Amino acid sequence: MQNNFFSLQKSSLLAAASVAFASSVMLSSSAQAFSISFDSTSLSSNNPATGASAKVDFSFSQIDPNKVLLNLNLVNTTGQIPSFGKGATQATLVGFGFDLLNNISSFTYSPLSSTFTQLYGDQSLTSATVQGEAKLEPFGTFDVGIRSSGTGNFTGGNPQTGVTAGQFTNVSFTLSGSNLNAANLESAFLNGFQSGTLRAAARFQQVSGPGFSGASDKLLGGTISNGGPTSVPEPTTLVGIGLVAGAIAMSRRQQASKSA
Repeated sequence: MQNNFFSLQKSSLLAAASVAFASSVMLSSSAQAFSISFDSTSLSSNNPATGASAKVDFSFSQIDPNKVLLNLNLVNTTGQIPSFGKGATQATLVGFGFDLLNNISSFTYSPLSSTFTQLYGDQSLTSATVQGEAKLEPFGTFDVGIRSSGTGNFTGGNPQTGVTAGQFTNVSFTLSGSNLNAANLESAFLNGFQSGTLRAAARFQQVSGPGFSGASDKLLGGTISNGGPTSVPEPTTLVGIGLVAGAIAMSRRQQASKSA
């Protein structure tokens, strides 16, 4: 009986380990990432710039052969980076606009738990209702724009629910097209932003600093940094790991019971 028990226990552990290994090898994906910092290198709608700043992290991961998930991390860096322009110390990030690659046929948008619930842009690219054009003068119109909830339009409105200095939020887009690949898409977006064929802009309101308050600003482009690939475990990988942990825990409980 003892030999049979330990053989069964060993088989369970090996099976669970095999599931975890296969899951991690076959089903894990790699997120490709880069960032755009809206800072002193950006073109401001003000002269001089107010000093409001932000960073947006782009992370791409594969969903299926024709879909890629784009996660955006929107960070308000006002007062957190070296001062420039008028030296703003407070600002509310209320909007973000960017262009899409031509091989993206459509997208869906999820504000997740953020307040960026208003979608603007090209209605032909999404089945969701857009509030209007993603226009930020003097920089023109973007393919996609998101804005924090409140009255107004993409350019202006109630800034109360935006991201304040030092805070961040996350949103996501599901990008669809023929044979989309996360790594290739990340590279194409990165090259597009670096070359200027694609544009991105951040919108700020409630900007204040030494000697001024109540200002607004828009920043186009900025410092681009390539974060490279990061490992992202899929749920099936976590299930495999959980099976291993469960098998080990069961083994310990049974051994403890036998010893008692």
